[in-house]
Amino acid sequence: MKTIKILFYFILYFLSQSVATASQNQMPSADNDVMKITFLGTGAPRPSTERYGPSIYVEAGNHKILVDAGPGMRERLFEAGGFDAISGVDHILITHLHFDHTVSISSAWLSGWLFGRRVPLKIQGPSGIKNMMENIKRAYQWDVDYRVLVGVPIEGTELIVDEVSEGVIFNEGGLKITAFEVEHMPINMTTGDLLGLRGQTLGFRIDYKGHSVLFSGDTRASKESNINTIGRGVDLLIHEVQVPSPGATPEANLANVSLSVHSTPEQVGYVFEAAKPKMAVYSHIIPPGTTEEELETATRPFYKGPLTVAHDFMEITLSGNNIVIGERKKQSDGKFENSNVLAK
Repeated sequence: MKTIKILFYFILYFLSQSVATASQNQMPSADNDVMKITFLGTGAPRPSTERYGPSIYVEAGNHKILVDAGPGMRERLFEAGGFDAISGVDHILITHLHFDHTVSISSAWLSGWLFGRRVPLKIQGPSGIKNMMENIKRAYQWDVDYRVLVGVPIEGTELIVDEVSEGVIFNEGGLKITAFEVEHMPINMTTGDLLGLRGQTLGFRIDYKGHSVLFSGDTRASKESNINTIGRGVDLLIHEVQVPSPGATPEANLANVSLSVHSTPEQVGYVFEAAKPKMAVYSHIIPPGTTEEELETATRPFYKGPLTVAHDFMEITLSGNNIVIGERKKQSDGKFENSNVLAK
């Protein structure tokens, strides 16, 4: 009888532990309230081995988003999280259609599908993004047909492409994305569709469970910039920057087309001061060799708040009221296996 009682209590204890474990597994993870920003590329059109093309990886609960897809994005994303990261991205935000922001869209689409994404890839961007994606899809149709023929499921090849302008463009699962127009057109130019007219260059603000991040896109900062108000009080305000050539005269800088469509540290300093983010961040840095000290020195007369200069693989975590700046751990090829992939 004593043995039966002991066995009974043992079974009861085992069942209670199993129920507790099951309950814990069903509880939402604390990470669901965390937002992570990984800088895959912090450079610009000029090639650099230290700063890859512009691309930022946003993780917010189950949402995995890319903001722009510059050169080298796929390899950086693989280093950040292997096949799971590549196949997990199902949403891309494109600020504008310049090649240094879009050249890896095809990699995001096809590699994501090939390595396991079985849902449509959503792409949102400015006027012209539909035409771009139609042409990309046409260019790779043979490749898609071939891989489907040899056994890769067709699910995941679908593209959902939205041309957006201003306002809330996505609001699901606690994630809200707001698009806004920015200036990325040479001064005094009033016509021309290929140089970034208003409405063809966007910035984005992403809000998730009390956290907020603003991405400026490529823009010429000014006192009239939408960022000054839309970005007010955000956790992170990520802004592009270009440092003028040392010794250049003001007249030469005015004549510099690149400077007329990008933002100097002085101009961005004004935006940071007006918006007052919890943390201001420089990315899309021109030229790539610009140092943190140079940017800090040029910005500080105009903005005294928290400031950091992003580099490739910097990771910023938003958790509770904390902003933690660290390094994304790089993975190597040997860490990953994906035996279900037909990647030949």
